[in-house]
Amino acid sequence: MPKITIEEAIDQRSPRVKPARHLLPSLFRRRVPERRQHNDLEEIEYIPVPGTQEPAPQSGGKPPLRLLSFLLMVILPFLASLIYYVFIASDQYVAEARFAVRALSGTSSDDKGDGSGGSENSGGPAGLLNMRSASQDAYVVTSFIRSTEILKRIGKKLDYRSMFTREDADFLSRFRSSKSDEKFLDYWQNHVSAYIDVSSGIITLKVRAFTPDDSVKLSNAIIQESEALINELSQRARNDIVQSMQADVEKSGKAYADTLTALNQFQHQSGLLSPEAQAKDSSTLLTGLLAQKLEFETRLFVMKQSHAEGSPTYQQLTLALQSLDAQIDKKKSELTGPENASLAKALLEYSRLDTDRVIAERLYEASQRNYDAVLAEALRKTLYLAVFVNPTLPDEAVFPHRITTPLIILLGLAVVWTTLSLIWASVQDHQI
Repeated sequence: MPKITIEEAIDQRSPRVKPARHLLPSLFRRRVPERRQHNDLEEIEYIPVPGTQEPAPQSGGKPPLRLLSFLLMVILPFLASLIYYVFIASDQYVAEARFAVRALSGTSSDDKGDGSGGSENSGGPAGLLNMRSASQDAYVVTSFIRSTEILKRIGKKLDYRSMFTREDADFLSRFRSSKSDEKFLDYWQNHVSAYIDVSSGIITLKVRAFTPDDSVKLSNAIIQESEALINELSQRARNDIVQSMQADVEKSGKAYADTLTALNQFQHQSGLLSPEAQAKDSSTLLTGLLAQKLEFETRLFVMKQSHAEGSPTYQQLTLALQSLDAQIDKKKSELTGPENASLAKALLEYSRLDTDRVIAERLYEASQRNYDAVLAEALRKTLYLAVFVNPTLPDEAVFPHRITTPLIILLGLAVVWTTLSLIWASVQDHQI
């Protein structure tokens, strides 16, 4: 094959064609030797110019940054977590308990809907043992378990901090005693969980500690304090309702007692036990005197017509009529005499005091009935903490998950590394 020079080959070569741009980022493109384009340049024989030296071929390449970043960001943390969870992490035991907040609710006859026979079925033990779920109070209990208030109460009976600051626990799992109470509350919420089943209202309590005994002791202490809280809430609600009604009863009772005292004082001052009866008797007596007077006047009129004014009988009748007139005037003065001494005034005052007494008595009886009804309703709405799954001593440690946790960490690190690699590759492509 005839050899040609470089100048002739350059003149004969075809125009340059720009290579097509790859779609994938350069970081993920497979590095392969560039393929030579089949053109006339393959037949070119390069003749070195005298006095020049050919460039030495480059050996090696750029350092494998992807491999290095993968080792630093994924492999090394995974190995560290694997060593920690398999060989260093301390066993943690979980004690579980389940309970519910219940309230007694009585069933009245109005709830029956038929109005017949309801009162017979609503009373008695069956009505008192009708229990319902108190979901709102269940949320109060779960919030109480995650608060600092339960720590204050448990701290009076149990040294809960020593359970989480054990020297035999690993340095990452145990709590450092030098940290603040706020930090311990976060640590507490990570080791003590309480959640509610919305459909049933059941509260599931899980306590995680480094020994089985500590987890059970702490669970029992939490249940006791939760039960004490429910009792306090129930007692407080009952006292608030009862005290308001009791104040009305005391107020109406005092008013009733004041009316009785005023009526008693009036009876002592007037000397009348019952002015109504006294007025009735006086009216009856006055009516009889008036009847006798009418009879005497009639007899005297007859004797005058008979011209018997000088007879002794006429004189006796005249004296008797005068006596009757005096008695009648006295009785009239007792009934309608001066304002301060008349029986009518006493009767008016007595009627006013007795009316006040009757009204106060009715109000006192009504307030007493309302108080009894409210007290019975408050007793029916008493809250209870019903524990149906008591914490038991765990046989084996649930935490840590020595295999699954490192694998989850590996997966998460791989996702992060892949995301960062894609971002870096995109930046590199935009710079080309």
